[in-house]
Amino acid sequence: MAISNYDPGQELSSIDFRSMIGGPLTSVVEAQAQAALSTVDFIKSVGFEPDTEDETTGEVTPGGPVYVHFKYPKQVSPYVAAKNGIIDTVDAAAANAVTDADSIASVVITSSSGTTANVVASVNGSNGIDLTIQSGGEGYSASDTITISYNSTADPSAIETVDATLTVRNDDAIPANFEEMKLEVPLLTMVPIPYLRVDEVVIDFNAKINSMEYRRVGSAFKASSSFSLKNKTEGSVTAGTSGITSLFAKASSSLKFTSTANFKVSASYKRTTKQGSKVEKAYQLGVNVKASQDETPGGMEKILNILEDSIIGLPVTQ
Repeated sequence: MAISNYDPGQELSSIDFRSMIGGPLTSVVEAQAQAALSTVDFIKSVGFEPDTEDETTGEVTPGGPVYVHFKYPKQVSPYVAAKNGIIDTVDAAAANAVTDADSIASVVITSSSGTTANVVASVNGSNGIDLTIQSGGEGYSASDTITISYNSTADPSAIETVDATLTVRNDDAIPANFEEMKLEVPLLTMVPIPYLRVDEVVIDFNAKINSMEYRRVGSAFKASSSFSLKNKTEGSVTAGTSGITSLFAKASSSLKFTSTANFKVSASYKRTTKQGSKVEKAYQLGVNVKASQDETPGGMEKILNILEDSIIGLPVTQ
């Protein structure tokens, strides 16, 4: 086939592009559907009990969620460290006797080692000044005093003071209190549910067609020659008498010379011609699939939220 008559389009048109491209896409769609069925099977087999069938009526009752049961110690009350010198009460008799207090300027606790206590003073009209312990602190002693500075109604610019005494107490350390609890957690809320999503499919199809025409012409010339020369000399001599001795002898001689020359020449010529065309075809198909874990569907997310709300923590019955 001559290359001038070759049409590459015929080669391309013979390629089944529907199978080449549609086949991988169909496989991806089938894989996606298979992944969805695998997710359904996973949820049913892992997260729910098997369905039960009533032998009499044949009614099928769907299985409930599978729960995982835990026991753990729960701290009911925390550990409280021991404290000494906590302000327990305040003797506010002197403060209650103040009748001309207009406003409180300050409350100062005089102590050599006490910290973090907070005592608040307030004017209570004719009942004088009231003292309230908001924080007892620690490290105080009964010899510590509380000084209340206040503005009098007679002279609001003047600062008057009154003292109060206090009593303290010591609190022992209170150990933490734990109670053994039983926790029931739906299994589906603890395990990752597979949701495979195909994000991208890249199909690379390459067709390489090489065509060429070749013509090979060869010739061979062969020649040979030979030459030979042959010389030949022949002769004879005779002498004798004719029966009577005579003074005269009878003799004869002959000589023949022959020369032969041979010359031989041979020649041959051979010419060969070979021609034709060659077509090389190479096809390459590459399919790249990129998949990832998809987000939980909205319906399944609501179910998981409901299951999370059903997590139960109860004290273990002794």
